[in-house]
Amino acid sequence: MKSNCNVSYIEAVNLALDYILSTNKRSACIGLGINDPKRIFSTTKNLVEKFGESRVIEPPTSENALTGITFGMCIRGYSVCLIHQRFDFALLSFDQIINTISKWKFMFGKKDLKASCLIRLIVGRGWGQGPTHSQSYHSFLASLPGLKVLYPFDPDSVYKSITYGMNSGQPTIIIEHRWLHQSVGSIMKDFSYNKYISSIIQLKKGSSFTIFTYGYMVPEALKAIEILEAENISIDLFITVDISDFSCKDIIKSVIKNKYLMLIDCYSSKCSIVNDVATKIFSNEECRKEIKSFQILSLEEGNESTSYFKTKNRYKTHKDIVNRILSSLNKKTKEFHEETHHDIPGEWFKGPF
Repeated sequence: MKSNCNVSYIEAVNLALDYILSTNKRSACIGLGINDPKRIFSTTKNLVEKFGESRVIEPPTSENALTGITFGMCIRGYSVCLIHQRFDFALLSFDQIINTISKWKFMFGKKDLKASCLIRLIVGRGWGQGPTHSQSYHSFLASLPGLKVLYPFDPDSVYKSITYGMNSGQPTIIIEHRWLHQSVGSIMKDFSYNKYISSIIQLKKGSSFTIFTYGYMVPEALKAIEILEAENISIDLFITVDISDFSCKDIIKSVIKNKYLMLIDCYSSKCSIVNDVATKIFSNEECRKEIKSFQILSLEEGNESTSYFKTKNRYKTHKDIVNRILSSLNKKTKEFHEETHHDIPGEWFKGPF
């Protein structure tokens, strides 16, 4: 299946699930709302019609039990995708994720056990998501031995993340940000997912500044770089999809060369992926000597309000990246005019959230 196609993030998720269900008869999808009219933001569209209710399963509401059932099926040879429409729903199943799924091989000495258990956790933003539906504790999950945690940023990376998770034999969690759902890009449906696993990817090359980010901030970083390039400022942009396992050696080389560093997180910086990256970078003596400027861009600590007005400055965008970098380089910052409401991804958005 080596054909290129241009699709939305939602369509990429749907295509990946359809492909796995079509090619592996011992595969299934489970999730609350999986077969309701909205089909989990259209990501499970047409699956139950094609594969039936025995494989596309609308279960009772019991998240912890569902997670145990899912993993039980996986250790019996099934490949299963469990879907939570919000990350906070999965908090009810952390007993199974932390104490069973992540530790099963270790506790029972089953090093060769294959368990293709994929859990999709969708993170909300905007339209009154508030302190619960906007939660994302991906950095904690990424710290657990025995779990692979992936944070895709475009259609290709989410397609490859799903096909990896349902074929790898390793329990895998995907963090899926709602604001990425309508992003469009090409995918190569050839299972070449190795570039996203246990690796750092350099998306842009430059000599003025080094940026590391992941997840929904990757498109924002790319927008910022496009603006900065018009100012003759070039950026080394490093990203990762696999937030549970990656090396920082290429970032360290870039920092020694460029001397200016920005780390951008998708949540608050407390106990975060970027703090882990910063520790690895500043453990390098040459890096400590050469660096001239270092900053972290992230959400402020604290709960998110449901108020439209109180969330106006909570989330960082390409505008913040541009002006932080310009300021670091002692250049004049830019004035940006509001293109749209801050709590929707674009004027095209009509819900649901």
